[in-house]
Amino acid sequence: MPSSILEQAKKQFVKGNYQQVINLLEPHVTQYVVSGDAKDVVYNASFNKSFPFYLYLGLACLHAGDIGGAVDYLACARKIKMTDPDLLCAQAVLFLRRGDTARAIDYYLEAIEYNPNHELARSGLEFIRTHNTPEAIGDAVQSGEIKKFYPRPGVQSYIKKRIILFACLVVAAFVAVIAVMVLIKIPLSLRTQNNNRADLSAFALLSDEKARPIDTGGTYRYMLSEKEVLAAYRNAQKYFQDSRDNLAQIEVNRILSSNAAHSIKQKARLLMDYFAKPGFDTVRDIPSYSEVRADIPLYLDCWTIWSGRATNIQSDGDNTSFDLLVGYSERIQLEGVVPIFCNFSVRIDSERPIEVLGKIQQRGGILFLKAAGIHQSQVPENKR
Repeated sequence: MPSSILEQAKKQFVKGNYQQVINLLEPHVTQYVVSGDAKDVVYNASFNKSFPFYLYLGLACLHAGDIGGAVDYLACARKIKMTDPDLLCAQAVLFLRRGDTARAIDYYLEAIEYNPNHELARSGLEFIRTHNTPEAIGDAVQSGEIKKFYPRPGVQSYIKKRIILFACLVVAAFVAVIAVMVLIKIPLSLRTQNNNRADLSAFALLSDEKARPIDTGGTYRYMLSEKEVLAAYRNAQKYFQDSRDNLAQIEVNRILSSNAAHSIKQKARLLMDYFAKPGFDTVRDIPSYSEVRADIPLYLDCWTIWSGRATNIQSDGDNTSFDLLVGYSERIQLEGVVPIFCNFSVRIDSERPIEVLGKIQQRGGILFLKAAGIHQSQVPENKR
């Protein structure tokens, strides 16, 4: 549709893509009938009487350096509408380029007559007042300074929209950051003044909890005294602040599987939400396979790195699983077999040693790792 072509051209114009404007519009100018030195335009029926069509095409030619095209198309626009200030300023600057300051002044004054606040027209007149010699005008043309007097209708509103959009994006980004901090349960109030990882004042035990930290009755894996429950709870917080999340997790597990009071267990469980996911180079206090095997519940949700070799490898394109022969890297001693589950696809060579970073889990009495990372050398074993 012609209107959609014109709208596309306007969008390209405000972005400064003047050649694209010409490419969009010029094919719709049907032909010129030449008679002597004058050109009478035969309008394309789609854009017959379309002032914006010829204005934007003429201005695009002006900005692109096609002065002849600018003269012709702006003349077509003037036949349709003679009172547009942007058109008058464009024709004024064409006279100015030729050194015809008298005609340029007439057109600038006419533009101001139709729009007394037209800044470009007033700037053009001020330029002529201060550069009223052929040499000064010639220098402005050669240096490109003259281009600042080329009209750019719609550009100011486009810039304002971009500024508003940018401001909205900044605000949205700020809101998103705040929302993320809330969602991951690290509110701004947790940024402490004493360089702790977090302000754990919300986890402080109430006086009743301190007075009665254990439940009487029932069967538990760990039967702790009141002092042991309180010490485990303190240690969990201390290890967390020291960025030793595995040790904090062990203390939390000790509490959860003990005779500690229900409210203390709830607070200990909430502390787990603040533990960080480590990498191969940041995990600390790594429990060995033998330690975990001896007391699996105590190490649940701790992170570990175990090495060995992979067997029974299976992959469906999105997930990978295998059995890790723990300690069997050198094919000398096998400590045990642990299923490994990866919620990502990874290529594994069963003939090479492998390291697995994973979280310790248990289901149906079976110990397994939920892997977060795999390390395996790509160098063939016989060349290492």
